[in-house]
Amino acid sequence: MGVRGIGISLNADMVNGDLESLEKHLGYIADSGCQYAELIMHGLDVVIGGSLHPRRLELVRKVLSKFKLGYTLHLPYELNLMSLEKGEDYYRCFEVGIELASAIDCDTMVYHSSFAVLDDPNLEQYFAKYGKMYREELFSILLEEDANQLRELGSLAGKAGVQIGVENNIWYDIKKEHTYGIRPQDVVAHIQRVGLNNVGLTLDVGHCYLTSIAYGYDFKEAITAALPYVKHLHVHDNFGKLKDAKSYMSNLPYGYGDLHLPVGWGLIPYNEVFAWLKSYEGIVNMEIEFRLYPHFKECVEDMNILLSR
Repeated sequence: MGVRGIGISLNADMVNGDLESLEKHLGYIADSGCQYAELIMHGLDVVIGGSLHPRRLELVRKVLSKFKLGYTLHLPYELNLMSLEKGEDYYRCFEVGIELASAIDCDTMVYHSSFAVLDDPNLEQYFAKYGKMYREELFSILLEEDANQLRELGSLAGKAGVQIGVENNIWYDIKKEHTYGIRPQDVVAHIQRVGLNNVGLTLDVGHCYLTSIAYGYDFKEAITAALPYVKHLHVHDNFGKLKDAKSYMSNLPYGYGDLHLPVGWGLIPYNEVFAWLKSYEGIVNMEIEFRLYPHFKECVEDMNILLSR
């Protein structure tokens, strides 16, 4: 693998807009020996009311400049271009995210894949806009609209020198929510609808492992099929149990859910995964639960050994 470097993600809740916390947590990442940090937009308090706040931006840039790190940017987790109620606000926030990425020299930004809540109460709102139809027919229309929006945003990002990685996500209950985001191949099909070179896939290996078991698709096949479209890589470990006891402390003893453990702490066969990904050339970003920061240095050392193989 000819990777650009290793990164670690910040935790938005722990930074929570506090610049001293931002500096402290970036220090943990820098001291670990990696080359990148993934910033979480809604943890910085720099986008306010759909615009970049210039004074906040300047303060954040001063903090970032203290470290010899490159940066990638994750958009807010709840940002969803298919939202009927908040779609315009989310679209604007995505636009501002591109501005922010450019302003802080991030050439890669991450967007969680879109979804539509198509249970009976929400269907009436969709019917008021689109007319009555079957759910699958409605979702096909929403897919096209979503691809059009990503195409517009991707064009803006391309002009700013930014690439967008649409992430395969996890869903605990797909009875109410329709999405293209569970299987990496479905994210790729959506990226093909968009049709831009700078809009690709953020392959989240941990999410892929969980959903492949829960929804019955082939883990290796998903990764190898998606590889040509991968712009960015998220790695973390878990036990493949798509259950949620509603708190990290409750999930951890049983190995439930999306635990974001260091690579090697769970059951994902990462030796094989990196062999499948041998032609990948981007950043390997570790999304480790930040409470485990005392282990960051050993995580980077272990990742360097894995990559060297």
